[in-house]
Amino acid sequence: MTAEMVTGALVSAFLERTIDTLASRFMDIFRARKHKKKQLSDLKMKLFTIDVVAYDAEQKQFRDPRVRDWLLRAKDVVFDAEDLLDEIDYELLTNQVVEAESQSATKKVWNSLKSSFVSFFENEIESKMDQVIEDLEDLATQSDFLGLKKASGAGIGSESGNLKHLRSLDLSHTDIEKLPDSMSLLYKLQILKLNKCEKLKELPSYLHELDNLRCLELVNTGVKNVPAHLGKMKNVQVLMSPFYVEKSKEFSIQQLGDLNLHGSLTIDELQNIENPSYALEANLKSKAHLVELVLNWNFIENSSVDSAKAGDVIENLRPSKYLKKLAIKNYVGNQLPNWLLNNSLLNMVSLVLRRCKSCQRFPPLGLLPFLKNLEISGFEEIVNIDADFHGNNSSSFKSLERLEFSSMSQWEKWDCQDVTGAFPRLHYFSISSCPKLKGHLPEFVALKTLRVIRCEHIEALIVYAIELRLQDCGKLQLELSTMNKLRMSGHTMEASMVKTVGHIIFNTSLDYLSIYSPLNSISDDCVSLRTFPLHFFPKLKNLYLGGFCNLQRISQHEPHNHLKDLTIKNCPKFESFPENMHRMSLWELWIEECPKLESFPNGGLPSNLSYMNLKDCSKLIGSLRGAFRDNPSLRCLWIEKVDAKSFPDEGLLPCSLVSLTILDFPNLEKLDHKGLYQLSSLENLGLWNCPNLQHLPEEGLPISISHLQIRNCPLLKERCQEEGGEDWQKIAHIQDLEIQE
Repeated sequence: MTAEMVTGALVSAFLERTIDTLASRFMDIFRARKHKKKQLSDLKMKLFTIDVVAYDAEQKQFRDPRVRDWLLRAKDVVFDAEDLLDEIDYELLTNQVVEAESQSATKKVWNSLKSSFVSFFENEIESKMDQVIEDLEDLATQSDFLGLKKASGAGIGSESGNLKHLRSLDLSHTDIEKLPDSMSLLYKLQILKLNKCEKLKELPSYLHELDNLRCLELVNTGVKNVPAHLGKMKNVQVLMSPFYVEKSKEFSIQQLGDLNLHGSLTIDELQNIENPSYALEANLKSKAHLVELVLNWNFIENSSVDSAKAGDVIENLRPSKYLKKLAIKNYVGNQLPNWLLNNSLLNMVSLVLRRCKSCQRFPPLGLLPFLKNLEISGFEEIVNIDADFHGNNSSSFKSLERLEFSSMSQWEKWDCQDVTGAFPRLHYFSISSCPKLKGHLPEFVALKTLRVIRCEHIEALIVYAIELRLQDCGKLQLELSTMNKLRMSGHTMEASMVKTVGHIIFNTSLDYLSIYSPLNSISDDCVSLRTFPLHFFPKLKNLYLGGFCNLQRISQHEPHNHLKDLTIKNCPKFESFPENMHRMSLWELWIEECPKLESFPNGGLPSNLSYMNLKDCSKLIGSLRGAFRDNPSLRCLWIEKVDAKSFPDEGLLPCSLVSLTILDFPNLEKLDHKGLYQLSSLENLGLWNCPNLQHLPEEGLPISISHLQIRNCPLLKERCQEEGGEDWQKIAHIQDLEIQE
């Protein structure tokens, strides 16, 4: 085989593979950026054009040496595109590594580093993509001169017959508005993907002419109806969602009847079905490959509602027995469909029922043998849940793992006295906004996570949860001996905490504790906590205390070797930490809105402390000078809301700092040169919301800084402009600059 033949084959074969893989790999980076999505679309369209030209060039290369040269140049550009894809893979891998690092104790700084790191690679990739597009444009121009055939039209042009061997075409995530008629020539096409093509409003009528088409994907497109002839293509697997029902019969739900639907489907605007028989023509019962279905009504508030018709419609939308996931939303009928009542969907693993306001009873859902997830919300007519819900079976819900109830405004009782063996595998239970529910709830023997929010009258749960979240449920009594994580919040939580401490004195397993109560809900004479006994919780790793109106101190009789993360927030009378605080194993310390806290203990801060956030604690800032001893480990410091004209003072901050963020300093006018230059390890400096900061130090910034963020510092922003900025030379050497309003 000659070199020329190899060149032509290389260009043609590689371009098809490149076009197929380009979108998914670019869109992992550019998913939310419209201007870059357009750049990607342009690149894909130009690759299509060159692919068509390459096919024609391969036929002519032996007769014209200029065409051989063109193919050799095209080969080089194709290799550039391949290198670009390799760089994208490398960037995505690096992004994942940084994501993993962002879970460490220094999360805020790593997030900042991640942002700048990814931005650097995106800019590099975008620049190289621009170069590839420019080279492709040059090739197209030269192809005109050589008289080679090229593509035209909306994406794939009139000469698309030259792509006749194409079997898979992925135009997903592009701005394509219309598929050209010439696509009908792609007679070998088997897979056509148009996912996330939001500007594509309709499909061409010729799709039924593509005899070899086997898969059509239309997920999240602008297409609202499908061509009439598409239903005749029985061998085409169609993935489409959502499908919008229109009032006209021509474009109503019966269009779905003949489609070979696969995967998931959302049917929206079901209130537009004029005749319930149209829903029967959708023939969902025969869609054996449809495994996920969402049925959604959308009634305008105060509009007339025909609940009887809605009931007939949903009966006629019965899915196949192979359905695994079902969601019914905004349904206005008085009862759920009979095909739920008679348990015909035995393969279902997930059921979501939302805002079915008029339904007055539940089907015997406890008899569904494989149901793992059940979510029920917005049933405003339900007053009592009785044995029918369990299917009159004591061993009901035998596979259920997650159960959620919410916004059940009239629900008063869960009749579960005779339900002794139910929920054997339930590990997550959430109940919220059920203000009238009283009494006891079932016993959950395998529960790991319990969430109870705004259920003021629930009195008791027989539960041995590992993780518990409570909000505004002051009457609740719990067995806490097995718990690892406890979150409490709401208007009665401080008073509840005083009682709760007595119950958890002997809890040696708790490693996460968070209690927050809004200050505006508590008076000075309320029952409240003044001293938090840290020694009651010897295994505690994370402690968050917020909104304690009278909390003054944290006590600790013995060294605490497990606490890693401590947050004290909005505690106006808090004055002191334990004297032996320096012997703790803290990694992170957050102190916010504690105006009476003036100093750290004499022993200083823990030697392991790596990250600290101080907010609205002006009196505490001065004590930082003596808070760090030899070999400080503090790397990241975030300081907010300090009343100072100059910052930081000389010797105030430890030289170990790698990142410093100064935020919301309303009166800050200058940065202290000596205080900054002592920070020999400083790499990241953030200056946010400092409206009176006039300029950078005359001596400049430490040369170690490689990342500088300036946000909402209008005076400083003006001086740091590359064009004519008086402080530009002081920051020109910094690799990563971010200057914003």
